[in-house]
Amino acid sequence: MIYDNVKHPKHYLLSDGTEVKDHINSIVGDMLGRSAWKVANVIKYVARADKKNGLEDLKKAREYIDMLIADKETENSRRGRNWKQFIRVVKRLSR
Repeated sequence: MIYDNVKHPKHYLLSDGTEVKDHINSIVGDMLGRSAWKVANVIKYVARADKKNGLEDLKKAREYIDMLIADKETENSRRGRNWKQFIRVVKRLSR
């Protein structure tokens, strides 16, 4: 394969000959918006860490993982509030 820093950079080529972008597409293809972007960045930084920026890339991946965790915690918190609001409305209606 001919390496091209724009189309086929070496640091995104995996040992089996596939490119990270192909794996990203298969993993985040059905995800929506910001979640897809964050997961894609985690994959990208972890995959290239040994070939490009090492520890710095792993720290970048961790930042995106932390963002995903915060999103999930917020989402779970909202679900809890929505459920509590729903229960209050049902109780009021049943009086």
